[in-house]
This record gives sequence, structure tokens and C-alpha cells, in this order.
Amino acid sequence: MLRSAESNRLKALLNGPLLSKYLEEDLSRLHSGHHGVGFRVARPGAAILLVGARSGAEIVHLLTASPTATIVVVEPNGYLKNELDACLANVKGLRWRERVMFYPSTDELEASPLQAFSLVRVDAALFDAAGLVRLLGRFRIDHLCGDFDPLDADPLDVYRQCRGRVGSLHWRVAGRADPIAWCGDAPAYEVSVVVPAYKVLPWIDRCLQSLVDQTLASLEIIAVDDGSPDATGARLDEWAEKYPGRVKVLHKPNGGCASARNAGARIAQGEYVAFVDGDDWVDTEMFEALYRSAVLNAADVAQCGYIEAYEDSGRQELYSTAWGGRSGGGTHGLVDDVTSYLAVKPTIWRRIYRREFLAGNGIEFPEHIPRFDDLPFQFEVLSRVKRMSVIPECYYYYRQERDGQDIAVRDERLFVHFPIFEWLNDKVGAWADAKVERQLLRCKINTHLWALSRIDRKLFLRYFAAALKDIYRHGVHFRMSGVARFLKGFVLACMRAVAQMAGAGGRPARG
Repeated sequence: MLRSAESNRLKALLNGPLLSKYLEEDLSRLHSGHHGVGFRVARPGAAILLVGARSGAEIVHLLTASPTATIVVVEPNGYLKNELDACLANVKGLRWRERVMFYPSTDELEASPLQAFSLVRVDAALFDAAGLVRLLGRFRIDHLCGDFDPLDADPLDVYRQCRGRVGSLHWRVAGRADPIAWCGDAPAYEVSVVVPAYKVLPWIDRCLQSLVDQTLASLEIIAVDDGSPDATGARLDEWAEKYPGRVKVLHKPNGGCASARNAGARIAQGEYVAFVDGDDWVDTEMFEALYRSAVLNAADVAQCGYIEAYEDSGRQELYSTAWGGRSGGGTHGLVDDVTSYLAVKPTIWRRIYRREFLAGNGIEFPEHIPRFDDLPFQFEVLSRVKRMSVIPECYYYYRQERDGQDIAVRDERLFVHFPIFEWLNDKVGAWADAKVERQLLRCKINTHLWALSRIDRKLFLRYFAAALKDIYRHGVHFRMSGVARFLKGFVLACMRAVAQMAGAGGRPARG
């Protein structure tokens, strides 16, 4: 961060006509931390590389910050270099001639005896994708930053080339508000996909084929045999034998879908983790598109649309469900208000999640919940995450009308929603703000209305009474005002559901 006094001093010093063209922008960048927290003198005697001299403000700032730093500048414009020489000559006590080395090109720099830089900054005007690869191969770099135009290089390619080869990176891409950033070692995989599998033998081949065919090369597929009594586990082993390194199988005693998802996620090595049900399948471009969205938006969660694919009729219904994004009419990019997604239908399988985000917030699937464990997982994730990106493309195929699905139950198993919401009350009650509390109430109402629309008629009144109590207790638990209005709306909606059931001869309406 640049102090005002230093800013004024630099304006007085760097007053050449070529330098002045960049000066205001450079001062603004130094004020705002444009190149990330790594843009500093890391240690005494450090060597710093600036590809492009620009106004010279960065040179003076870094020399002043450390009396022992060495600055290496690649600047092919001889006129700008001469102007900078003249301006720096007026700076007393800087000893810049002893500490600044100029090279007219990166080719000549590569031939120098230098071995490492604590900081490298690349100007957009001198950005060269091939030259960047050579720099990464030739020098050890602690922090790499700079600007480039996406017309000059694919931002995701630049990220992949740099990630893990430098201590940290912070690239600014023209036309994008958020930087591409990374710190640490490269992950073993970009995305790990966890596939819980229990009695899904008729469908697992299509699921796994859609995963091994993904255009994302760095993909880890973890298929979890949850003690399936049929030949599902043996079929998974066949896939692992056919695609070693791409498909891995974990066999475990039956513990339910939540335990299977958690078991797979705990051994995942990807930067991001995803969950695909064994009876569903995905478009081959799904994870490449989601990973691109996540990286370019520095997002902890990235989401696409999905398709309900009906087993019997072959009908397909598309649900893009993308809103609130910063581009594409709200359908693309970083979502400004993630809480607007809190009350939507649970669809945990159309997203990727940064593993560090899940682990840092202690988010897992609740294993004591026998079904619908996706609801509490989704709510906790979306109430915690600050950066979620969306794309509208429908890439996930959610199979409908098959026997044994949880969404097909109509009996007392639907009462599982009450322990789910008790668990969520405890999980979010300690930290949730008013917006999250209100969205949790909406989530409860939506879920109870869905259950009442399909529950056996003889259980309707019992579930209805329990739902009224749950909504009332929510207001007491969170000390919310206006709960009476929500209760009134819920009762009216239930009355409409009862009328619909009566008109259908006692058959519950489909949710």
C-alpha cells in the first residue's frame, strides 16, 4: 500500500512524457494492491524482475522499501529507458545505478547468470505466453503477477501453467474484475468426483462412462461401493481395472448415501470435489466448464444447470436456474447474493466445491440422516460460501421414475425432514444473520409443502401438525418477527393442497 507522501514524491520525480502516460495508473495500482499481497520485497537482498518498466513508480517504490533489493527490468523501448535514466538520476541516496539492471528482451535475460526472483511482474504490453513458459522453466519464482489480455492467452491455460510452479500467483485479466490467484503446491487433480453406489447396477455403466469421457483431463473418479448386495461393487472394480488412475474404488460396509459421499470426499485429492449419483449421468463438458468458471471467478463453489430425465417416457425438462451473476444478464459469473439460492430444491450434484472451503468450515453430509442428506449439506454450503459462480448450461442428467429413489417415497419416511431441520437449527443458529434465518424458514416451508403434496392421505394431518409446530418453533428459536405471516401463508398453501387432493380423488399431487 502506497502512502500519500510517497505518491506525491513519485509524481514530482517521474515527470517524463513517456513515463507520465503510465504514472497515474501505476500509483493507483500501488494504492489498491493491484498485484496482490506478494507484491513486496520478500527478503533482504532479493532480486525482483519487472517485465516492462512502465512509469518507473514500482522501481522507486521497491528500491525505497528495501535498501538491498536488486531490480531487473526488461524494457525494449529505448526511449522510455533513457527517460527513466534521466529521472532516476535526480533521486538522491537511491544508488539506483548499482541496484537496477536493464535488459532489452527476455531472451537476453535468460542468458544471464541469474537463477531466482522473489517477485516477477509482467506488463500486459509485453506479455507473451511462450515467453512465460520459458521464464517458468528458467527461473525459480516466489510470487508471479501481472496483467494480460484474454485475446493473447486463455486465462485457464495461464493458470494451469503457473499453478504449482511458483510460490504464489496473482494475474489480472483484462475485462475481468477478479484476479486469477493461487498459493501453494499444485493439486494432484483439478476435480475429484465422488460417486456413491448402492444397488445401481443397471445404471452405473452410463454414469461412469460419462465421467471417464470428460474433457477435463485432470479428473479423479472415486466410486464408493456402499456395501451393495448386488454386483454393483464388482462392476466398479471392472471400471477401475479398465481405467487405472482415472477410476478408483472404495468398498465399505453399508452406511447410507451420506457416509458414502463423506468417505469418498475424505480421500479425494482434487482442488475441487463433486458428487454424482450412480444412477445419473453428466455431459462430457460439465467439469471442464465448471472448473473454468470457478478458477476465473476465484469461486469456492461453481454451479451449472440440470436436466430431469424421465426413465419411462424419455421426456427431459431443463432447469438452468442461474440468476444473480455479474454478466450474461445475470446467468454467468460471480453471484452477488448467494443467499438467494438457499431455498431452492436440493441439487448438490450440479456443483463443484473447493475442498479447502469444505474442510475449513467443517462441512460434511450428516450421516445420522437416513435420506435427503443433500438438503442440509446444500443449505450449509450456500449459507457459508461468499464466492459462488454460475453458468446456465444444463450439464447434469437427473434420472427420474426409477424404483427405489428417495424422491418417490410417500410414507412415514418423509418425516425425516424434522430431524433434518432440527440439525440445521443447531448448525446455523449460532452464527446465522437475519437473511439466512429467513431463508431457512422459506426452505422449511418449501420442503414441507413438497412433502405434503405427495404424502399418503392418512398421514397428511399428522405431518401438517408437525410442520406447523416446526415453523412456529423456528420463530422462537431465531427470535424472528413476522412468523405469523409465514404460518398464515403455509396454512393457505396446505388448504389448496387438500383441495387439490380431494379433486384428484385422494391422490396426492406430484411435487
